[in-house]
Amino acid sequence: MTPADDLARRAATTPDATALTWDDGCFTFAQLDEAATDWSDRIRDAGAPPRSFVTLCLTPGPKTVAALFGAWRSGCIAMPLHEGLTDAEVAHARQTVNSALHIDNFGFHLAGHRGPDVPRHVVAFLLTSGSSGAPRAIGLGHDAFAASAAAVTRRLALTPDDRWGLCLSIGHIGGLSLVVRAVMNGSSVRLWPSFDEDAVARAVRAGDVTHLAVVPVMLRRLLTRLTEVPETLRCVLVGGAASSPALLDEAWRAGLPVAPTWGMTETASQVATAPPDQARRFPGTVGRPLHGMEVRAGPGNVLAVRGPTLASVVIAGPGRPAEPLGTDADGWFTTSDIGRVDDNRLVWIEGRKDAIIVSGGLNVSPREVERVIETLPGVAGAVVFGVPCEQWGEVVAAVVEPGRPAGVTAHDIERHCRARLARGRQPGRIVVVDELPRTRTGKVMRAQVAERYGPEMTETLATDRHT
Repeated sequence: MTPADDLARRAATTPDATALTWDDGCFTFAQLDEAATDWSDRIRDAGAPPRSFVTLCLTPGPKTVAALFGAWRSGCIAMPLHEGLTDAEVAHARQTVNSALHIDNFGFHLAGHRGPDVPRHVVAFLLTSGSSGAPRAIGLGHDAFAASAAAVTRRLALTPDDRWGLCLSIGHIGGLSLVVRAVMNGSSVRLWPSFDEDAVARAVRAGDVTHLAVVPVMLRRLLTRLTEVPETLRCVLVGGAASSPALLDEAWRAGLPVAPTWGMTETASQVATAPPDQARRFPGTVGRPLHGMEVRAGPGNVLAVRGPTLASVVIAGPGRPAEPLGTDADGWFTTSDIGRVDDNRLVWIEGRKDAIIVSGGLNVSPREVERVIETLPGVAGAVVFGVPCEQWGEVVAAVVEPGRPAGVTAHDIERHCRARLARGRQPGRIVVVDELPRTRTGKVMRAQVAERYGPEMTETLATDRHT
């Protein structure tokens, strides 16, 4: 069973219902099903065998959705990638799953690889930095998508008449789960080639969308365009990163029906969601666990989750086998989040146990950015961490030690990173120092660096400063 089977059933049940809309067109479910079959034939003709991996990195639009369902219909395992990845990041993703076929805006690229063996129910992989910081591929089964769709539908009282605005990439679990859920429910999805607050606001004002799913930075940008909110907008899911109380309060005062949510790739999206009325009554909560999901706080108040939406396997990197998701003997998966569950079963997120930076809903591994900076000639070492930012939640900050002779500048580092990292992973604040503090054994004292430079970097833009 794959989401392509769900699409076939939906096309047979409500063939003329609207599945996708975009600026100058639309697909009914019958038309989307036909387009998926066409893509399936093309993928088979290109030489991708069943149960091989197909990676997709396409500009968001109807072609992207049809290609995704076409990959599933061909019997392949789909791995949609965020369209903003650099060539190096795409290459790493392809190597991680050893993809047989890659599809991008330029065409089909056959590699002929088989890829790691994975359980037959696994239908999709997504790339995530996860808790370890190293990019990993998370494998999700159709059962996880189905359980998630049913639980979210129950929590938000969704119907086939809903019209979702897709603001997130399908290379992000929030975007992928939205599209799959819409097909399962028979609701429509409005597509845009990229997030444009003016276009989304126009669709909201016109009543073209009833639901949105965004990350906090998108919500902030929308608030600059929506002075009046029509009653047709029923829910704005906000996840991917923590939303500040000030941002949520501003959204509520503007009349936006905001629903804070908490989830991750490993849980096929949402674990807990607070419907708009509950979110306003209990500011700061992400709501109760969805139906079938359990959340508990363990040692150090690190949250663990259990339930039917959990991922099945993880591929830790190129050349690594697919291994089961790390759960304990009772099925609990330990997350990277610190929080609590109160007596009313409301979940409260209070921080992260690791150093992963969450910027605009994107997980950024400090070590990944450090490795890129350290490939620049003239750099002796780098420490990367997140600094608070009202707009993005956190911004990537870098403190860099030049080599000898000194001469590398913040501008050099910015230019170097811009060519090698996706926009959200590029340092937004840079300080070049004479020397990084180290222990006697030569290890950089990371916490001391963040404590010393973090406060001033919170207030400044990227700058070339020597101390």
